[in-house]
Amino acid sequence: MKEKVIVTGGAGFIGSHLVEKLVEKGLKVIVIDNFSSGNIKNLEKIKNKIYIKKVDICNYSSLEKIFKKNNINCIFH
Repeated sequence: MKEKVIVTGGAGFIGSHLVEKLVEKGLKVIVIDNFSSGNIKNLEKIKNKIYIKKVDICNYSSLEKIFKKNNINCIFH
């Protein structure tokens, strides 16, 4: 089973590059971003290989649902 990781702000410049590298390493990546400054275009090359959740990290109930639904091994924040 692939390890699952979350990248908060994964649609931003730095986050999207991190997501690309994690996908290259074979990890299952969940991107959490509110898209206030990040852009979905930054993930265009890998959007079919990742899960993207439009969520503000301050919305604890939405985050809780994501964590309960997935067995997360690591978080990059």
